[in-house]
Order: sequence, then C-alpha cells, then structure tokens
Amino acid sequence: MDLLEAKSRIAEALVESIFRRARYDVAPFRRDHSPLRFGREDFSPDFRMSQKTEDGDEHEHLVGVKYRPSAEQFVSVENQRGDRSIFQMMRRHWPQLCFVLVTERPEPGRSCFQAVPLETLRPGESRTVDLVQVKDFDLFPHNVEDHEELARRIFGSLNA
Repeated sequence: MDLLEAKSRIAEALVESIFRRARYDVAPFRRDHSPLRFGREDFSPDFRMSQKTEDGDEHEHLVGVKYRPSAEQFVSVENQRGDRSIFQMMRRHWPQLCFVLVTERPEPGRSCFQAVPLETLRPGESRTVDLVQVKDFDLFPHNVEDHEELARRIFGSLNA
C-alpha cells in the first residue's frame, strides 16, 4: 500500500466518522458490478448512508471519498478533461453520489473536507463546496472542525 492509498483510507474513515457523529446509519457500498477504475484507483462509492427524519422519511445518500494533497488542482485537472472526467463517469453510474475530497492543505478559508455534488455537475465546470455547506447533510460545523484538526494531525505525522 502506498502513502496516497493509506491517506485515502484514512480520509474515508474520517468522513464516515463525521456522518456517524451526525447520527447517520453508515454501511459499506455493495457493488452490483465491477468497480469504476481510473488507473489503479477505484472511484466507486465507498459507503451508503441513511438518516430518518422527524416525519419518518428516510434519506439515503451515496458517498465516495478520496484524499488529494490539493483539492483545487485535482478539480482543475478533471475540469480540463470535460466529458471524460472522473466526475462525469461517476455521475453516469451514480447520479446521486456526493464525492468528498479530503486534504490537509486546503486553500485559505476552506475546509479540509470538500464536496463535489454530482447532481448539479456540468462538464468542465466542477467545483467544490465545503462539506458543511451541503444542505442535504445538515452537519454541524463543530463536528467537521473536530475532524479537520484530527486530519491535520494524522496527515502531518504521515508526512514527517
């Protein structure tokens, strides 16, 4: 296992922890077909989560998570790929997927946890929003901030 893969697995665990702390039921995504691979990386959803609302409805979401040293650079490269971007491929397979990028070095004023909501995606126009800003998830800022501190510590120790 290389360092990027290790960091991606840690990122997945941190994002899962954010949602569990927000009282979501989280389960691994079960693949009905072969994974969506790009190079040697699997870009299939990592988990399925659900939460019951006060009125008894249940909301389900698919979430995919990857670590990247620079979320902005990754999104920029994918935007240049247009219809061939990994975001467009994922959207074709799972239109309701929320893709989360995790980085320990976000741009100033940005979160370590950034989401690319695929349902509003247009080729070449991908952008990220801080995970706490995804209204469908209703996350508390302090929950995400606690995990940001943890991410910086873990990734910092791996970089040392």
